[in-house]
Amino acid sequence: MRSMGFEGVRTTHVGSLPRPPNLSPQNLDKAIEDVVRMQVEIGLDEVNDGEYRRQSFISDLTELPGFEVTELYWENSAGDKRFIPVILRTIGYDPSKPILAREVEGIKRALEKLGVRRRIKVTILAPSFMARVYPDPDWMPARPRELIDKYRQQVRQYYPTIDDYLDDVKKIIINEVRAAFNAGTDVVQFDAPDILQFDVYGEYNPDKDRAKERVRRAVELNNEVLSKLPAEHLEIHSCWGNFNNSQFNTLGHYDDALPELYDLKVGVLGPFEVFDGIRDYEELRYFKQYAVPRDKKLALGIVSVKSRNVEPVEVIRRRYEAALEVVNGDPNKLIVAPGCGFASSATNPVQTLESARRKLRNMVLAVKGQQ
Repeated sequence: MRSMGFEGVRTTHVGSLPRPPNLSPQNLDKAIEDVVRMQVEIGLDEVNDGEYRRQSFISDLTELPGFEVTELYWENSAGDKRFIPVILRTIGYDPSKPILAREVEGIKRALEKLGVRRRIKVTILAPSFMARVYPDPDWMPARPRELIDKYRQQVRQYYPTIDDYLDDVKKIIINEVRAAFNAGTDVVQFDAPDILQFDVYGEYNPDKDRAKERVRRAVELNNEVLSKLPAEHLEIHSCWGNFNNSQFNTLGHYDDALPELYDLKVGVLGPFEVFDGIRDYEELRYFKQYAVPRDKKLALGIVSVKSRNVEPVEVIRRRYEAALEVVNGDPNKLIVAPGCGFASSATNPVQTLESARRKLRNMVLAVKGQQ
């Protein structure tokens, strides 16, 4: 394979980073300063606060009053269970106290102390993911199935239908994102793992028409919000999940979701998980089959978060070169990242902070060289 240039490519990560031991409100600001410094020293182009102000990647919205964790759970292919929040009454939200703006301010303070400038990134749940916590059997992939109707009856006095609930959700998300931009963020990443997780029970239905219809429905719902925001500053992340070294779904491919994914009204499609230890190079052929739209960049996950093994620079470089071929060798059309978050929840880190640091460092070295 011919040598390819490394100038122009942007490096980022999906959002969550492993928390240091004994993280508490008293040392939170210092921990955020440290994790921002780590990202700057590695050379990442986009930095965030590691989602340290959250208990998990879904805590930005699902810890608002109105959501409660119940006996309903999602189960991955290895049998691990994650008990999930469910909307049970009207969402309690104060638009004058936006959640993301506080995160942006903390990142800005950390960068100011370092005396450097970097692109600031914050993350928020996509509407299609938020639909999954309304007790509607058509949207919620939870178990035990027979309990979904029980909670649906409970929430109906507040939100008679899922559309009534989503009307509130969309208003909250738009307010949050606009406040984040006003506070100074450069990028807002929407988290929509649901788009690729066609069946979270680890049972794959090969009916591609059915899979594409589910993708279309999610894309249309997300676009109701995305279309009201500046697309050039938006990313959307989807993946196969990252329970400890296992997948939500070990089957399914990008041809189930392409080219429907390209209809998302964002400037950056991804980060999308490609090199997860199962799919790897084979998935790139689907992105080659469906050309990336001219007005969009493609962000591909070329480092796996599912193994503690730190990929050598040369391994990641070969992955990058293969990914670059998808965008016809134009590094300005490609953004590289890990495939998912390194610690989607505070209690279930997939990596240590040091292994995450080494993976990110090698990723930057692989695509930018010694700098």
